[in-house]
Amino acid sequence: MIEELKQKTKSIISELLPNIGIEEINDDIDIFNLGLDSINAMTLISNLQEAFDIKLESYELNFENFQTISTIVEMVQNKKNS
Repeated sequence: MIEELKQKTKSIISELLPNIGIEEINDDIDIFNLGLDSINAMTLISNLQEAFDIKLESYELNFENFQTISTIVEMVQNKKNS
């Protein structure tokens, strides 16, 4: 389950960053350092909500939750388990 979440998240991010290969996105790399900007971040949030059928609250939309694959997966898991 976790591996599936990671792969789906990496796929979503690689669509937003066409110059970055999915193999370059490891679990703990700062995706903003890869080139993700604020506009892409909003698209990322929208795509994650759609892909994982979750609704993120405004208080969850902080930098820390979206910094790495690991933090995104942890947040998605928490949403799905609540």
